[in-house]
Amino acid sequence: MILYRYFLKEITLTVLTVSGILTVIAVSWRFSGYLEDAASGSLSSEILFVLIFWRLPSFLEIVVPVSFFLSVLLVLGRLSAENEMIVMKSFGLSPVNFGLMILSLALFFSVISGFLAGFMKPFGEKQVDQLLIEQANQTNFDKLISGRFQSFRFGERVIYARNVTDQYQLEDVFINAFHDESNGATARSFSTILARTGYFDSSSSNELLLVLKDGVRFYGRPGMADYEVIAFQEYGQPIETNSTFSNTFSFSSMTNLQLFNSLEPGASAELHWRLAMALLIPILGFLAIPFSEVSSREGRYGKVVPAMIICFLYIFSLAAGKSALAREEIPSLLGLWWAHAIFITVAVLASQKDRISSLPILNIIFPKQNNPGA
Repeated sequence: MILYRYFLKEITLTVLTVSGILTVIAVSWRFSGYLEDAASGSLSSEILFVLIFWRLPSFLEIVVPVSFFLSVLLVLGRLSAENEMIVMKSFGLSPVNFGLMILSLALFFSVISGFLAGFMKPFGEKQVDQLLIEQANQTNFDKLISGRFQSFRFGERVIYARNVTDQYQLEDVFINAFHDESNGATARSFSTILARTGYFDSSSSNELLLVLKDGVRFYGRPGMADYEVIAFQEYGQPIETNSTFSNTFSFSSMTNLQLFNSLEPGASAELHWRLAMALLIPILGFLAIPFSEVSSREGRYGKVVPAMIICFLYIFSLAAGKSALAREEIPSLLGLWWAHAIFITVAVLASQKDRISSLPILNIIFPKQNNPGA
């Protein structure tokens, strides 16, 4: 029991440390993408941290298994490199005892990973989808940033406002928009509007108006001299609204019951993925035990690199299998069980390396150690 608590403490502390580091890296990488979207006006800067918060369960469903695998490698590798493992075995602890302790810890973290993948992630992804839908349904003017030229509709419209208040009052407005011609002219006409102030009028139930005051409107085609120049005290421009994204929820935001009842291949792929996240940790824990056996000469990090390569191959196989399931290239009945079977076989072969040492690949990964006293 004392030894079990020792393993629990060491592995849990290492999991928390590694998970924190990997989560910061993943969040920073994703946050940089959101910053680019916010800079281009696709997302409001006010929701960036909210999006990251709701995306945390999606990050952690991968971070937790990788952190557990790396933690078992480091903890057992240190004990093996410092000959503490030999002392423990001399007191009667067999490899089976070590395996059962690691398996019990793996089941504990597997429950956490399954809860994240099966319950927390769908809830968080639903909130993310809702936020993105609201952003997609916003008009171009809802995404304005003070003092910045912003391009919309792939450059069809450019908007600038020196100041945008919280009440959507605009100051020093510039709007340039291209217009399609029905007469087949090669050069498209465009309109440019300059206004001192502007505001939004939602009093009409049918449409939203942008009301500009004290400005001028230019309309014409490049290369032609027949420009229209209209000065105005008040100019109303209807704003297009977009409500076509009201039901575009992803499979990752669906509950387990919804996925089970759905006939879509994407739903089946997501359900198999969530099951895989719960099975991933015990298999990785079993796989980590033979890779943690190192000599004092190799050091505790002697086999971390090949072990992490196999770990990421496992995860990439699951990700590739999920994509293949969504494209119906793999039968739904087969699911991702083939990937689990492959790496369970790898774990069994690695644990029995002394008995099947004639295999060349195992001789490369697990070279026989010469006895210095021989």
